[in-house]
Amino acid sequence: MSRLFLRFLTVLAAVSMMASCLKDSDDETSYTNDAAITQFTLGSMKRYTHSLTKAGNDTLLTTTVAGANYKMTIDHLQGRIYNVEVLPVGTDVKHVVCTVTAKGRGMLALQSATSDSLRWFSATDSIDFTTPRVFRVYAPDGSGHRDYTVQLNLSSDKNAVFTWQKAADLELADAANMRLVGTADSVSVELRDSIVGASTTERYMLTADGSLMASTDGGNSWAAELLDDDAALLPAPGQADCVSWPYATADGTDYVLMVGTPRQDDAPYMRVWRKIAPHQGGGRWVSMPVDDSNHYPLPRQQHIALARYQGHVVAVGSDAVVRQSRDQGITWRTMGSNYALPQELTGRVVSMASDQQEGLWMLTSTGQLWRGSTLK
Repeated sequence: MSRLFLRFLTVLAAVSMMASCLKDSDDETSYTNDAAITQFTLGSMKRYTHSLTKAGNDTLLTTTVAGANYKMTIDHLQGRIYNVEVLPVGTDVKHVVCTVTAKGRGMLALQSATSDSLRWFSATDSIDFTTPRVFRVYAPDGSGHRDYTVQLNLSSDKNAVFTWQKAADLELADAANMRLVGTADSVSVELRDSIVGASTTERYMLTADGSLMASTDGGNSWAAELLDDDAALLPAPGQADCVSWPYATADGTDYVLMVGTPRQDDAPYMRVWRKIAPHQGGGRWVSMPVDDSNHYPLPRQQHIALARYQGHVVAVGSDAVVRQSRDQGITWRTMGSNYALPQELTGRVVSMASDQQEGLWMLTSTGQLWRGSTLK
């Protein structure tokens, strides 16, 4: 950061303190110490696509993409801002103008794409989003700042098609009580029992009486988990699944997501809980209720299977609809028709997992094993 930038921050803090102390006016000005981005909106962007003329010649077409139609999700917990609905193929994300709003009129800066230097953000300047960019927002009272990594998700290949292929018909005595575990290029099958899932160092179990337990020694001993809400809001035993992945903002920590059928008959949506789980143990489960602003909740169903696939969570339940959450379990959108369950599938999906070769696997209650992947 340049000396001029630091000097300006010092002046900003001084001005904020002076303004908060002025009492001469009848209208007192109050400042907040909360540094947060509250709104992020994309402007219009160019889109370049190729087409053939009647003579068979290749021609480049230029159209406009209305960036405001692609809602940007703000994840304050992980300091991320991103679009759930991907931008179309050919969108020029190298020259993007955006409007950013900070809480309490906090000052905004943009970090260089090649160094740690910062410059003040201007809503009239175009920004290169071919790589994730870091925005820094300063608290209005000059007491601190917060960084957000902004990533634009762009459909990269218009010819890429996801397709399902049957891998095997497994002879399992009780396929409905099995779960898949991803490996480097395949999956293994293990007994589920009352286990709902695992993180790097813990296994989780919903007991018959509805308690949520964890084991750090491979299942030899179990202890009750800490909850931030009523245990009655936990999913019904035998009708839940969970998935975990490394938590981006803290080394040695996992983000664990659990989804399951409500115990209450009048609950219209699935129960969703999450836990930030340090590898050394601890952490507390937090309930994620559905509010009126959520237009894409996960509908109630009797069974659910989860998998982490291409950086997001995929879910299939008893309604046989493949859904995806790009915001760690808050919203769930139906995936494209290519992801629809194959017509030859029999039974219900009892477990899913992904391998390290971009494969998504499903096991059904009849023992069918399917693998989905993207073909180009």
